[in-house]
Amino acid sequence: MRIHALFKKAGLKSFAILILLALVSCVSEPGKTDSSEFMKANADTIKAYTLDNGMALIVKKNSANQIFNLKVVFKGGVALTTPADAGIEALTLAMLNRGSQKYTYGDLQKIQYEKSSSIAYTMSGYDYSSFDLNTLDKYWNELYPVFSDLLMNPAFLAGQFAEVQNDMKVLAQKKLADQYEVAISKLHGSMFAGHPYAAEFAGTLESLASISLEDVKKYYAEKFDADRMFVVAVGNFDEKELIRNLNGTIGKIANKGVKIPEVARYVPRADLILETFPKAKGVSYVRGDYPIADVASPDFAVQQLANTMLGEILFSIVRTDHGACYSVWSNAHGFKNTYGSLVVYKTDQPNDSKIWVDEAIALLASGKTMNIKGDSGEKYADLSQTINAYKNKFTNTFFSGQQTNAQTAAQIASGYVYYDNPGEYLKFIDKIKNITPNDIVRVVDKYMVNGTLTWIVIGDEPSLAKIDKARFLKFTGTVK
Repeated sequence: MRIHALFKKAGLKSFAILILLALVSCVSEPGKTDSSEFMKANADTIKAYTLDNGMALIVKKNSANQIFNLKVVFKGGVALTTPADAGIEALTLAMLNRGSQKYTYGDLQKIQYEKSSSIAYTMSGYDYSSFDLNTLDKYWNELYPVFSDLLMNPAFLAGQFAEVQNDMKVLAQKKLADQYEVAISKLHGSMFAGHPYAAEFAGTLESLASISLEDVKKYYAEKFDADRMFVVAVGNFDEKELIRNLNGTIGKIANKGVKIPEVARYVPRADLILETFPKAKGVSYVRGDYPIADVASPDFAVQQLANTMLGEILFSIVRTDHGACYSVWSNAHGFKNTYGSLVVYKTDQPNDSKIWVDEAIALLASGKTMNIKGDSGEKYADLSQTINAYKNKFTNTFFSGQQTNAQTAAQIASGYVYYDNPGEYLKFIDKIKNITPNDIVRVVDKYMVNGTLTWIVIGDEPSLAKIDKARFLKFTGTVK
């Protein structure tokens, strides 16, 4: 067995201290590149091991609570499927939770209820999924044998498959009745045509209906192997005992040589999709997606911070000034194929909304943000005056999502999938701290002002008839 200590400093035991250090770190001198106190203090709490079958195990020691979280992660995601069999991994994972050779579905429901524990699967965007156990430390010895048997010896009963398949088809049907969900599906169907991301993890009505129980059994037999799996454990584990538990079970899963396809960059194109939704009743949804920097690039963190700033400007202009929508936002999606999105949610002015979105982008590209400090009485302020306040706010938001062991496990899993580094999230403070106003302006200009956006407007026919397509195919803002 091999053990690799990833870092060398003592760990923190309190999330409150993490937040304090995050705040202190973010307001330190801009441009410094030394490691933050947060990373120094947490580095030695994360260790990596290798199980007997070569599967990686990452353990994050946390003695601050009594929760044990175990996450078995499956790399590959939708790249292992096609639009025709989209949803097969979700179906397979759902079937793991419907009983095993030793435990019936009723047994599973009973023990989760009595022990205040949960066994469930999660999907994380396009690129990976996981099978998770969350339990109190005192119930670990009772829950782990159930969890491992579900994972390794699923029953795959026909009656349970019929229920799971029907449940997933009902969810797919509900999405077809949701105007915004339809917009995303149609937009990404066009954007990612011929790309792995064209397959939806949760599947479609057509793909789910075409998948049989035998297909699921075959997928499990062929694709659930150690080559694409790793384990994350967060809690106050006895690491030697944990490794013994895992090597006696998950550490015996075979390596079958599954190759995960590379996810290439999608080829963007400037386009506007007009999608009719007869039940819209005058309400439209507008969304534009565009390629951004890869997650490994320093520009990705810049894009994340910039989109936070832009979100507030968008809300001020599109909703507050013009009363044009229910909500509006801007996101940066950190997948293997990264992209950003601009969303005007529930609007009766879709045509003019594009002008106001571009106005907001132009303002940020000109080096202005909302004056969140409020010290001058002006609505907008120079980036140089507000950037540190935005850094503090963004960092605190990030760490507010790390308060549970399950949330921390998710961050570790993401770091290992996208950076091959389970401690990548510990670098977050430094990444944000080192961003300058010029970085923000440069990235906004490159990826938004001069970027390639694919837009969709979904609404009823009278609303779509008023859309000026040329307006959506060029940037209309003025950068000063």
